[in-house]
Amino acid sequence: ENKGNVTLTGLTLADTLTDGSAGALTLTNGPSFSSSTQNSNPGTLKPGEIATYSAYYIISAAAALTSSVNNTVVATASSPGQTNNVSDTSDDGDDTDGNTTDDTTVVEITPLPEIEVTKTATVTDNNNNGLVDLADTVVYTITVENKGNVVVSGVTLADTITDGNGGALTLTSGPSFTSATAGSAQGTVTVGETATYTASYTITQVAVDSGRVQNTLQATASSPGKNNDVTDTSDDGDDTDGNTTDDATIVEIVSASDGLEVTKTASVLDNNNNGNNDQSDTIVYTITVANTGSLTITGLSLTDTITDGNGGALTLDSGPTFSSSSSGSSSGTLLAGETATYTARYSITVNSANTGSIINVAQATGSTPGQSNNVTDISDDGDDTDGNTTDDPTIITTSLDANIETTKTVLVLDNNNNNLNDLGDTVVYTITVENKGNVT
Repeated sequence: ENKGNVTLTGLTLADTLTDGSAGALTLTNGPSFSSSTQNSNPGTLKPGEIATYSAYYIISAAAALTSSVNNTVVATASSPGQTNNVSDTSDDGDDTDGNTTDDTTVVEITPLPEIEVTKTATVTDNNNNGLVDLADTVVYTITVENKGNVVVSGVTLADTITDGNGGALTLTSGPSFTSATAGSAQGTVTVGETATYTASYTITQVAVDSGRVQNTLQATASSPGKNNDVTDTSDDGDDTDGNTTDDATIVEIVSASDGLEVTKTASVLDNNNNGNNDQSDTIVYTITVANTGSLTITGLSLTDTITDGNGGALTLDSGPTFSSSSSGSSSGTLLAGETATYTARYSITVNSANTGSIINVAQATGSTPGQSNNVTDISDDGDDTDGNTTDDPTIITTSLDANIETTKTVLVLDNNNNNLNDLGDTVVYTITVENKGNVT
């Protein structure tokens, strides 16, 4: 508007456009002359005349991440006989803001607070067996990215970790803050910045038995003037699984082959002190059952078969009876790598000794999680020097003690009643033959 009393010419406009961070922006179009109240040509203003110009700016993504778009225009013109001697800086037309002259025209950017949480996992193979299993460490990397256009603060993380059955687990460490791309302190994330945290979990037997470890994290933060109004649940960083947002970070556990190994050894108590394995001696059996897999085995049972050297069925005097386990599990349960010990006894009879041997085999059967009696093994005798390294019977050789004792006694019949052993008397011999051995 020409507020003076002379005509102004050579009118020019210099427009300055910045974002909320004072970064320079460029108008999308204009300023362009639209009209004037006294129909003067562009650049000329008669006294009291008002010329109208228009311009526009399409808010860019970068500008949207700041708090505002700020615009100022300086108009410059010349009075008669002068050059560029008349100038004014624009006012925003709003005197209710307390500034009645020359204040910048500000468009506030709508605050759009947003964070995106991603949680990825790698596994440290602590036992170097090439599997993801017991005692390995899951290392989690958590990133919290500020995807909005305002700074967020007071960032807190709530972590939920469970096994494959939904049972609660506990992180070994973390989450712990490690860094931020723009150097912000823990708890603050500026626009476009990413904060990184780490956590870890050492795989336990309960997780192994369930087949997986599942982890979800929720981050909560506050935007300016608000409290805990920004939140996001973690994504696993893998969009190839068909879920592009907020899916749990899952580590599948790859277990070693499930298995049992049963060993049965025997020792003989020489109850008759004759140096032989024979009648009345006692065979003491020790049975060990080892869990050679990665899963807990339950419902463990033993079936024992004992026969003589001719295949005739015999019966144990006692057992098998549970004695102990290397990890303290109760009878019927074996943790991965655990070994349970059982004992049994058999007293050698004459008949069994006569067959030349006592033969014993034990079979163990158990169940892994979600299965029934799917793991079994037949006992080995613990002696691989016999050429058989697996599942051979435990054999005790008995002594074939063929032994007789003959006794001959005498009685004289005094046929002539003269109280003498003489002519006509009869000598009566009694011969006994006793089987002192252990065979017929």
